[in-house]
Amino acid sequence: MSDTPKLIPSDTWQTQARGDNDSEYQIYKTNAESLGWTVKTYEEWLNS
Repeated sequence: MSDTPKLIPSDTWQTQARGDNDSEYQIYKTNAESLGWTVKTYEEWLNS
């Protein structure tokens, strides 16, 4: 199977900016809790 260029991330691709790390962690934490996932600590999240 060949790779479809539309499915390969660009070298310049980045996560859309949503604020600083603290704000991004709060987004992650809220969503993880709502999905019933085990929430990583802030340090674990930063290092993942």
